Amino acid sequence: MDTTLSKASPVEYELDLHATADELEPKLKEALKAQRKNMDVQGFRKGKVPLGLVKKMHGEAIGYRVAEQFVQNAFEETVEASDDLEPLGQPTLVDLDYELDADLEATLRFGVRPTVELEDLSSVELSMLAPEITDEDVDEEIERLRTEEADLLPLEDEPAGETDFVNIDLQRIDPQTDTPIIGDKDEDLTFFLDDERLKQELREGLTGKQAGDTFRVMLPQDLHAHDHPHGADADHDHGEEDDRLYEVTVNDVKRRDLPPLDAEFVRRATEGELEDVDALRQDIRERLQDAWDQRAREMAQGEVIDTMLELHPVPVPESVIEGYLDSFVKQVEEENDGERPDDFDEEHFRRRNRRDAEKQGRWMLIRDRVIEEAGLEATEDDIQAFFADQAQGGDVTPQQIQQFYRSMPQMMEKVEQQILSDKVFDLLLERFDVQHKSREEFEAEMQQEQEARQRVAP
Repeated sequence: MDTTLSKASPVEYELDLHATADELEPKLKEALKAQRKNMDVQGFRKGKVPLGLVKKMHGEAIGYRVAEQFVQNAFEETVEASDDLEPLGQPTLVDLDYELDADLEATLRFGVRPTVELEDLSSVELSMLAPEITDEDVDEEIERLRTEEADLLPLEDEPAGETDFVNIDLQRIDPQTDTPIIGDKDEDLTFFLDDERLKQELREGLTGKQAGDTFRVMLPQDLHAHDHPHGADADHDHGEEDDRLYEVTVNDVKRRDLPPLDAEFVRRATEGELEDVDALRQDIRERLQDAWDQRAREMAQGEVIDTMLELHPVPVPESVIEGYLDSFVKQVEEENDGERPDDFDEEHFRRRNRRDAEKQGRWMLIRDRVIEEAGLEATEDDIQAFFADQAQGGDVTPQQIQQFYRSMPQMMEKVEQQILSDKVFDLLLERFDVQHKSREEFEAEMQQEQEARQRVAP
């Protein structure tokens, strides 16, 4: 067997292979014998069919499989067993020239890990949200809890306010004949007027109305029965030609009766864990702070990735990109009970998601280099801390969670990779020149960046 290794690109190599028929013959004969064991041909005992007949009936298919396996073995012996190259992803057979009892010519292309030189980040600014929970935040959360517990009291002679609850009927009207369209009516639709998803036209029309009132309003045509009164796409910009005329009948108007902020309310809101209003406020403050800190970290992680990708334009092997695309396709299947949707166009899907696959592949290469350079690892203490964090506030112990994860090796691998990713982000955040911003400052900066992107967009 003769092999030649050549560089096809900065991150890809090709293995050219030549093998004689004599070199393939033992493997071919072994495969033919294995096939014969399962053959049941009339006139012969099972497993006793002459090899010549087996070869005549199945030789071409068996020979091709033998050739493919021969090439794979050559790759493992020549490339994977060598310390000179680190292949990534699955190799691709780009050429296979083989006929039964003839020589084999093949070319295998594979990706290799590129050299990643990490940049000095000490002068690279990175904005990070530093949220501070205010008394106003706590008050808003308490009001939300009180609103959820509020009773609804009917309003008899009082018009609907901006936060009230209404029950309505919607009847579509033909503007040409000014008559109801039979069969296009929805009854007993209920919602609060301060629901952000509510169509503005309907909110304005209902505010100030009383039970028994009727009025007409133009609403977008995507206001279907299954999602009244919010519509199929609350953000869609409709033209006048899309609007439809409806007659609205107000059946009932109710107002929230908020419960008093007292010890009884605190007990109900916390399921008996707290009884004091001050304790509730402190608990809310801590929970909001934890939630905002987590959000800030997630946003910072996204900023770290984007900045590192920009600073390190590392070439990504095709095998790595294809590997991520394969995982995207598998995810589609998992989300559809293990099957692909009937209208799933894999070629279009892979083409549309290729940029994201390349981005993820590049981040993987950069992340691995950070781990290697810093000598990061997921220690047993790290793993135990992960299980303890998972069990916090739940009904299971860290030991039970650990037993569950350790029963599935793939889950443990995910745990270790998550721990490593957290360490990578912590390390990189230390290396960047992080500028901590308040919520107001951060939102203003994000708004400026969005406006700048819109200005340069084609």
